[in-house]
Order: sequence, then structure tokens, then C-alpha cells
Amino acid sequence: MTIDNTSFFRETSQNRYDLFVAHVKSGGTCYTLADTEGCLNITIGSERVLPVWPTEEMANEWAKSDYEGFSALDINNEAFFEVWLPGMTNDGVSVGVAPNMAGEGIVLQAAELLHDIQG
Repeated sequence: MTIDNTSFFRETSQNRYDLFVAHVKSGGTCYTLADTEGCLNITIGSERVLPVWPTEEMANEWAKSDYEGFSALDINNEAFFEVWLPGMTNDGVSVGVAPNMAGEGIVLQAAELLHDIQG
């Protein structure tokens, strides 16, 4: 499955979410942002959110606007399913799926994303 980095951010939040889920279901890697201290967690209200994208380029492009010093971190599917999402569930960290350049995207519990990917 090929995702067009240029048009992806112009899609609706739901379309970006659906494309992300299809990408990961088909074996595609996902990316988050990290620096020397760890992964980027954004606070939305009282919620801690880890943003993820389907390509390294998208993650790096998003980091340029407000998160200098952060760069894309590759998360392979096995680690995402078996370590990251269960760990995020235990830690109460939500997932922000493919936020666009304005920061808009679907935020949900890690267990819900895992269910959608495995469903």
C-alpha cells in the first residue's frame, strides 16, 4: 500500500485514520517522534497522547513546525502490537493517529486502535 505524503494531510481525520489502519494491517511500519529524552507525548486536556504516522517523512514534516530536535522513530508492527499499544494502555497514554499540520486527528485509547487494526 502506497500513501501519498503530499495529499495525505489534506484528507479528513477519519480518512487519515482509515488509511493508517489499512497501512498497518498490510504490514506497514508506523512512526512517532523522539528526541534524546524519549518519545513525544502531547497533552490534550488531561490526556497524554502519543502521535503516530504511517511514514517517516510525515512524522519529520510534522516535527518541523513545533518540535525541533525531534525526529521520526520507526516502530515495527510486532513491537507496536505487543509492546507499545499494551504499554500505552497500562500507562493511560492515548494515540493520536496521523494528526495533520494543524494538529487535527483522531485520538483514541491504545486498546481501541489495536482492536481496529486486528479486527
